[in-house]
Amino acid sequence: MDVSDAVDSLFAGVVPERIDELKAFWGEQADRVRLLAVDRFLLQMAFGSVQISEVALRQIWLTGYAAWRAVTAYNVPLALASMTMSSADRAAWRQIDTDVAAREDEFAELFKAIHGIATAAKAGSIDAFPWPAGVPHPEHGLKITDPGLKGTFDLVCMAGAYVFAHEVRHYIYEAQQNPPEQLLEEETECDRWALALMLDQAGDYAVGNGWPPELVRAKRILGVMIAQLAILALTPRTSWEQSDGHPPVRDRIRSVLDAATDPVPMWFWTTVASMLLGFASQSGVSVETIPVTSDMRQLAYTLCNRLQPA
Repeated sequence: MDVSDAVDSLFAGVVPERIDELKAFWGEQADRVRLLAVDRFLLQMAFGSVQISEVALRQIWLTGYAAWRAVTAYNVPLALASMTMSSADRAAWRQIDTDVAAREDEFAELFKAIHGIATAAKAGSIDAFPWPAGVPHPEHGLKITDPGLKGTFDLVCMAGAYVFAHEVRHYIYEAQQNPPEQLLEEETECDRWALALMLDQAGDYAVGNGWPPELVRAKRILGVMIAQLAILALTPRTSWEQSDGHPPVRDRIRSVLDAATDPVPMWFWTTVASMLLGFASQSGVSVETIPVTSDMRQLAYTLCNRLQPA
């Protein structure tokens, strides 16, 4: 199925200031993006078009809502730990505060759903997957009215724009017949190009519309972080190091952290650290009792560095 127009609309909503450039790079012809009926995660540039599966779209969607549930579970206890210079002790938090325990359990169930929906697809029907409670279905995206769910929908759209932009860069390499000699170099450049597309003109766009530039940039960076968290969640931990021409997972996440230059909103680093703490813990990474200082930015980097294979 040709879904090129839908992806064009996605770009127009997320990076409207770059849409003319994208048209010049990528054109406006049909079949630039194909939705394929396969029972697994698929996102690639092949045969002159970007190919994606419904499973992949829904897994990215679920990753976004899981990431925000991680924030609701951990942002307050992390902020309190920072104030008291104590450790991020999840076991202690669960014992002290039943709300933390309930929110962490909700996050854990949604994290499992990211893989569960693929299992359902392989078993015969993606529609048979029991949709997680409290998470809107993708087809209702533009109709969401709840502010929290709508905010997460915006971040998921930004994550989607980033992953498609990555594949557009692959398309440009193929169209111009000038890819780097090494696949790893190409993958790294596609990440860099997609991030630049999201951020390089975000400040001017924000000012032109009367919005604080740091807020627009921060929101887009969180969207890109969700895209990288999807990679983290869907890549077997044994493959988190450089493999098959892809850079290490932690390096891809670190490049997003590096893009968050000052000024950033005061809530930004606590939000990022909450996401990383949640996804690391559910992926089996040892993140118990990590010291928390007043510098939440440093905690985010510390958690990123812990993303090592078992």
